[in-house]
Amino acid sequence: MSRADLSAGKVIRMSLLFRIQHLILTVLLTLLAITGFALMYHENSLARWIIEFEGGVHNRGIVHRIAAVLLLANLVYHVFYMLFSREGKTELRLLFIVRQDINDFLQSLRYNLGMSKEYPRFGKYGYKEKFQYWGASGGIILISITGMMLWAEGFSMRFFPKFILDLALIIHGYQGLLGFVLLYLWHIYNVHLHPSSFPMNPSWITGKVSVEWLREEHPLEYEKLKEEGLL
Repeated sequence: MSRADLSAGKVIRMSLLFRIQHLILTVLLTLLAITGFALMYHENSLARWIIEFEGGVHNRGIVHRIAAVLLLANLVYHVFYMLFSREGKTELRLLFIVRQDINDFLQSLRYNLGMSKEYPRFGKYGYKEKFQYWGASGGIILISITGMMLWAEGFSMRFFPKFILDLALIIHGYQGLLGFVLLYLWHIYNVHLHPSSFPMNPSWITGKVSVEWLREEHPLEYEKLKEEGLL
C-alpha cells in the first residue's frame, strides 16, 4: 500500500524489498543479455571483443550460468514473496489483469488516434505496468526452462528428441532478445523517458514519487489515498 511523506510532498510507491528485487533483476538481465548475445552473434566484431574481455568462451559460459542461477533464485523468492507476504499478496491482487484493463487499452488507442478526448484513468497499476509485469514474468520462466534444458543437454536428450532441444535453443535466444527489447526500449521509455518522468522516475531508487505525479498519472490511486486520509 502506498504511504505519503507529506513533509516532502512524496508518496512511497515501491518498498525497499521490491526495489532490491527490481535492482537484482535489472543487473542480472543485463548481464545475461550481454553474455548471451555475445555467443548468439559470435561472428560480430563487438561480440568477439566481449567474449575476449570475459576471458574466452569458457569464462563467458560460467558468468552466464552463474547469472542464470541467481536470476532463477530471484524469481523463486519473488514468487514466494508475492504469494505469502502481506505486501506481496496486496500487490498481486492489484496486478491481476481484469476487463477494465482491456477497456483502458482500447480507450487509450481511441485517444491516441484522435477518436476520443478522454484518456483512461488508472489506479496504482495501469494496463502498461500489468502487461509488462506479466510479460516479463512469463519470459523469465520461459528462458529459465529452456536454459536448464540446454545446460543439462545430456540429461534432456534422454527425454526429448533433438529437434526439441533445437527449438529450445531458438526460443531461449529470441526470448532473451525480446526481453532485452522490452526492458531497454518499452519499459525504460514508459517509466523514465516519458515526458511525465523525464529524465528519470526516482521510485526505483528512493521508492517515492511526487504527489503531483501520482495525481496526474494514477488519478484513481491518488483519489483512493485521499479518501483513506493518507494524503
